[in-house]
Amino acid sequence: MNVIDEALHHFVEIIKLDTTNKLQTEYKVAEYLKEVLRKEQIESEIVYSPNNRASFISRLTGTNSTSKPIVLLSHNDVVEAREEDWLFPPFSATIHDKKIWGRGTLDTKQLTIMHLMAFIHLKRLNKPLNCDVYFIATADEENGSKEGMEFIAREYPELFQNAIILSEGGGFTVHSEDEVFMLFASGEKGTAKVSVTASGVGGHAGSPPEVQAVMELTDALDSLMKMEIPSDNYPILQMLQQELKFLMNKGNEQGQLVKKLYDYMKAITFTPEKINVGGDQLNVIPYKAEAILEFRTLPNQTKEQFESFMKEWPIPSTVKCTLLSFEKGYESDPLDEIIIRFKEQSSNYGTKVKWVPFTALGRTDGRFVGDAASQIYGLSPTLTPFTEVLQRVHNKDEHIEVDSFNYGVNLMIAVLEDFCIRNGGGASVSGTKRETEPINRFFT
Repeated sequence: MNVIDEALHHFVEIIKLDTTNKLQTEYKVAEYLKEVLRKEQIESEIVYSPNNRASFISRLTGTNSTSKPIVLLSHNDVVEAREEDWLFPPFSATIHDKKIWGRGTLDTKQLTIMHLMAFIHLKRLNKPLNCDVYFIATADEENGSKEGMEFIAREYPELFQNAIILSEGGGFTVHSEDEVFMLFASGEKGTAKVSVTASGVGGHAGSPPEVQAVMELTDALDSLMKMEIPSDNYPILQMLQQELKFLMNKGNEQGQLVKKLYDYMKAITFTPEKINVGGDQLNVIPYKAEAILEFRTLPNQTKEQFESFMKEWPIPSTVKCTLLSFEKGYESDPLDEIIIRFKEQSSNYGTKVKWVPFTALGRTDGRFVGDAASQIYGLSPTLTPFTEVLQRVHNKDEHIEVDSFNYGVNLMIAVLEDFCIRNGGGASVSGTKRETEPINRFFT
């Protein structure tokens, strides 16, 4: 069986494993991966969170302890799928019309297998590695990662120190008439949650007071919607604009997507997440109303800078704004050596692409190690158009083209071999003999 057939086999097998987040069954894929690596004589760990959610970790050891490690990061859980809505059962891994159909085919079991095959390939070469390579597939990403990456990053921070992390969030294409562009995520916005609370006078609806909390809150939100939002022309944004400005102006589907990315990247954005009006009794005017707003902050914006921004909000004294939480974003070097190697290798597999960085639309597991890692990239390289990815992910009939999947497997293998087997010493495999042995001992 050649490597592509082997990859497709593993891909089909893990899609068949129903790891819907609410079922808490990520252990099924973790156990599958452990058995695959056992046959390759690579030791690994299944690490359980306090609430018994399973994440998977393995390592190939390099000889240069001062080199930046590589972390291959994906997640094993998927969002729910209603079988009656699908053309093919979502956990059947049906191959039809040169496509693989199933939940997780684009989010992110395809990436898990790309990483798995590159990881196995490095071991089979039996050559010196110049850096440690970690293969990590986490639990609970689709529900905020509390039982997955948040737990792993907190308990085992040494795994990510100064690391180059290849994760989800990018690796999709946009097309012009004669060129193909590969968009990879080289940054991610932060998240700030803010409570906006208005106070007023309560009472009976038949005799409404002059100052009503709901009206005060409505006016405050209207003012926030109209205020000038801070923006920044940071390097990733500059590169996207430089490469794809011509496409933004076309107005077709590809151009509209790029314009949407540009508008999202350049400024802070926010949406109301929840609104509470102090009760549900009829004919009663509430004396308090609250909105929870989620802001997506610029990649390198700090908590202090956001708090300064809050002080400028045009809201009346009857409205109180409280910062509930803040998670900083990050911005990685879009010209790092590993990205150069992706660019160099990518033209060897049938499609010539230009590589363009962008800031990820969502939040990924990389956010938990943004301060520890050296670089973080959202990069599951496929030839699937970005417009298609956005329509398929978390939707019915999720699928990936077989050629697109094969492209990513080949490219990930080639880049990891090129990047990791240079000027090293003897490669070895590190693991633990007991499932209960703390993993920080395994990886020291």
